[in-house]
Amino acid sequence: MLASAFEMDASRRDVAWIPVAAAVGGFLVEAVVASTPGSPLQPVLAPGAAPGAPFASIGAALRLDTVGSAFPAVSVIAVVAGLAGFLLVLQAAWRGEVPLRLALGLVVVLHVALVFLPLLVSRDVYSYIASGQIVSVHHANPYVATPADYPGLLTQRLVGPKWVDTPTVYGPLFSHLAGLVTRISDRLDVLVDAFRLIAIAASLATTLVVGAIVRGVRPARAAFAVTAFGLNPVILFQSAASGHNDLLVALFIALAVWLVLRGRTLAAVIALTVGALIKAPAVLPLLLLVVWVGWKRPPLDRLRALAVHGGAAAAIVIAVAAPFFQLEDPTLGMVELAGHEGWLAPSRFLGRLLDAISGDTLGVVARAAFAVLLLVAIVWLVRIVARTAAADGPALELPAAWGWALLALTLLGPVLLPWYLAWSLPLVWVLPSVPRAVLTALSAVLALSQWTAEPRLYPGAYDVSVLVGHYVLTPVVIALLVWAAFDLARRRSAALPLRDEEPDETAEAGGGRGRDRDPEVVQP
Repeated sequence: MLASAFEMDASRRDVAWIPVAAAVGGFLVEAVVASTPGSPLQPVLAPGAAPGAPFASIGAALRLDTVGSAFPAVSVIAVVAGLAGFLLVLQAAWRGEVPLRLALGLVVVLHVALVFLPLLVSRDVYSYIASGQIVSVHHANPYVATPADYPGLLTQRLVGPKWVDTPTVYGPLFSHLAGLVTRISDRLDVLVDAFRLIAIAASLATTLVVGAIVRGVRPARAAFAVTAFGLNPVILFQSAASGHNDLLVALFIALAVWLVLRGRTLAAVIALTVGALIKAPAVLPLLLLVVWVGWKRPPLDRLRALAVHGGAAAAIVIAVAAPFFQLEDPTLGMVELAGHEGWLAPSRFLGRLLDAISGDTLGVVARAAFAVLLLVAIVWLVRIVARTAAADGPALELPAAWGWALLALTLLGPVLLPWYLAWSLPLVWVLPSVPRAVLTALSAVLALSQWTAEPRLYPGAYDVSVLVGHYVLTPVVIALLVWAAFDLARRRSAALPLRDEEPDETAEAGGGRGRDRDPEVVQP
């Protein structure tokens, strides 16, 4: 049971209180700066929405609202403080100096604190509301109709300009959910809070599930796993406080791991199908799971296993997507999404470099090459998973493959945004040292990329943030991509496992429980 997974050992190292205090202090600094009226971390807020106590009151007492044009510099300091505190406590958790109970307590407290913050960083929640109202108010199809078809405050002030005339790019299950949420009120601030509460609850639930899983199979990594996700500024400020649906995807990925390690593969297929119907990236773990299930069976039983598990996923997709299906966009937003490109994505950086060299003729080659590389990585992972399953390999190899696949999608995709890390961070604890370090470094890079939300109040600072992101941070991301790619290629050529095989704790640190537990014997 989940609850029993949090029983604690009596023997513990001394708690690293300085990193814990740094994490709490960094959160408080970033929360106060983010809550102050006029903060660069705030997008435009809906009518009726305003930063409230206690964080806004602290900011007012410190007179942060009077710093004027220096506010972006204050925002940079706050983001760095939040990131530094997280990295310190993450390192302490890896060394076993933060008990799981303390890590979970911090996660709960900081997630509750998020409720008192305003909307941060992103306007995506307004797109959620617009597409939800297309379903619930206008009774139209959000994969054909756009927010611009229904002019109003949302389209004039709130929805991001490039999304105003774009059909929704989210999964049909999320469109159903958005339609339900937008029935509860016609006040935009209430709807923003509703989506934020869903995201905060999903983030907290994901952390608890991850803690339970890791406590059961790799107890020495439990506090690290909880910290890496639940105390990460990318999750707290840029995903949960922004109301992003990526946290729902993270929750279903975590639940699927929990189910797989208990042999409940059909239920795991259902969980990942639900996640994929919220947002497409969960399709990759779903594909690898179905391959794993098929190749775990004897050859004569393989086709039946594939049909049962794949058929279950297909049936759910058909049932959920049927109300939105039409011939104008039968992909339900996937073609539209594939046409976008983000300013932090490595493919865009290299595309611009090729355009500069070739006179705007070869830039498209970079994007095509990245798509091919992603396909190659997924094919590699499918073959590794099939081989491991056929050899009756350990179940932990599968969530490790999910982590690799989602990391590849994040780094090789045409858009790179901080909340995309929510897909793979629940799996960071099972990954080997290189992808684990890449995910940690990527968290730091993406946290630093978002210290001013938009050019509305501070256009000069926003331009600087884009330049720094594109010409400083993106090259770092490219280096991380190369590092991860070489490690994956090395593992494939040497037939090394995708998971980290190192023991988690010594007998001295863990009271004699010095080796990873075999997940095949973990009981539900």
